[in-house]
Amino acid sequence: MGAVRKPVLVRMMIARMRRCAWLLTLTMIALTSCTGAHRSPDTIQVDIEGSPISTDPRFTTDILSSRINELVFDAMVRIDRNGQFVARLAESYERPTPTELVFHLRHDVHFSDGRPLTARDVKFTFDSILAPETGTPKRAGLSHLKSVSTPDDYTVVMTTDGPYAPALEFAMQTIVPDGTPLPARSSAIGPPGAGPFRMASFVRDESIVLERNPYFPAPANAPSTILFKVVPDPTVRALELTEGVSDFSENNIQPDVLPYLSKQPHLAISKSPGSSYRYLAFNFRDPYLRDVRVRRAIAYSIDRASIINSMMRGAARAATGLLAPENWAYDGNLPIYNYDPAKARQLLDEAGYPAGPDGMRRLRFVYKTTPEQSSLAQALQAMFKRVGITLEIRSNEFATFYSDIQKGNFDLTSLNWVGTNDPNHYYMIFDSKMTPPHGGFNRGYYTNPEMDRLVETGARTLDLSEREQIYAQVQRLAAEDLPYVSLWWDDTVVVMNRELHGFTPYPNGSLISLATLTLQGPGAAEPSE
Repeated sequence: MGAVRKPVLVRMMIARMRRCAWLLTLTMIALTSCTGAHRSPDTIQVDIEGSPISTDPRFTTDILSSRINELVFDAMVRIDRNGQFVARLAESYERPTPTELVFHLRHDVHFSDGRPLTARDVKFTFDSILAPETGTPKRAGLSHLKSVSTPDDYTVVMTTDGPYAPALEFAMQTIVPDGTPLPARSSAIGPPGAGPFRMASFVRDESIVLERNPYFPAPANAPSTILFKVVPDPTVRALELTEGVSDFSENNIQPDVLPYLSKQPHLAISKSPGSSYRYLAFNFRDPYLRDVRVRRAIAYSIDRASIINSMMRGAARAATGLLAPENWAYDGNLPIYNYDPAKARQLLDEAGYPAGPDGMRRLRFVYKTTPEQSSLAQALQAMFKRVGITLEIRSNEFATFYSDIQKGNFDLTSLNWVGTNDPNHYYMIFDSKMTPPHGGFNRGYYTNPEMDRLVETGARTLDLSEREQIYAQVQRLAAEDLPYVSLWWDDTVVVMNRELHGFTPYPNGSLISLATLTLQGPGAAEPSE
């Protein structure tokens, strides 16, 4: 039997990507290196894809906003790199009853403008999110929070409307000062925070400058300033790393460029397993996509292995669902849709969509994306065509794209869920009550009474072993019903100047370790694993 040949389409895609990588390498080699020439001694530059949607943490839902805001603001608790809760603004906390959480705040915390942080600020933050007139998308996530009370200046009591297992995640909301007004415009500098930095300037689509919070301890030899420069083009981001203009990048460099960057003596690269979940979402308001046979056919038409191995250079793991294997509730015994175009065609025939003389079917969908994700869009378009499905790609800059997704204005789209810790996230994305414009993230309008029952029961169950059994059922139902096609879990890939020490990668891609970076001259160690 002859050697197994890759499909022509996939081989063409791989060849195209290799040519692009080669051209990019030639371009880089042709440039004159000016390693480190543009960085002032106490400033580091971090290139990012776009601007944050909001600098007020009460309105933050996108990844870029979250990444920057976590450096400016702090919360009563956070999740560490092992997925465990750690106290931050709170020095301790306890759960005296199934419906109460009590937090004892530290007495030494100040906002960057010098005001002490007290329980009054915590209560104000949560009350402003819960107020209907605020219009924040985070309100839906606090739907089970009945009240926040303050017995004294440094004690906060959260009361839920019943036993609620993931209630501690409420305390991950970062805090703004009492009386902070609603943001006047999307490009406004955010309010003072109690995190390691303060926002000094924000020019939308250009840059964000963070300076050290004078009331937050900093390590010796730490950079005093972080310049987040908006660089939408991934090629330019790679060039700026090569030239030493940019000092740091996490998860926004094209994988094909990494082998070249690894040869630059002033750069260090680390790769570690991540929990960021890439998925393909369906809109169930489309009558064709409501047919599970069509959704399964689409799942079978995607050659995830080829995309991961060629386009992503292996910097990902094929996903079976939202929860990564490191999560306590992960179930590895789930249906998997391996690449099988023949099975996809069979399902589409059974669903009543036969192929015409040209091999195409009367199935046409609009796929919303951004320029940053154009390669994935084109790969999916080509793979869908192989089974007779037409995919029309519509690409917009992130703010426009994200606005459409929030409103459920798409047929198909692909995004990442980042930082999922408690499996209650399934409630936010798949419960039928969590659809736009009512709040939540069920942007595809998926509805299944059994899913509703399971995720709502899981939220009310405090016993960990019982919850584990419930979420095993949730994961299986999601894999069978396919509101999402699971694609992969991204690795966390960090590229940084060797003069920087002290960055610890997080599986969820958090940038909080930028606060612990130090500048120690040439020969710095690799990023911590």
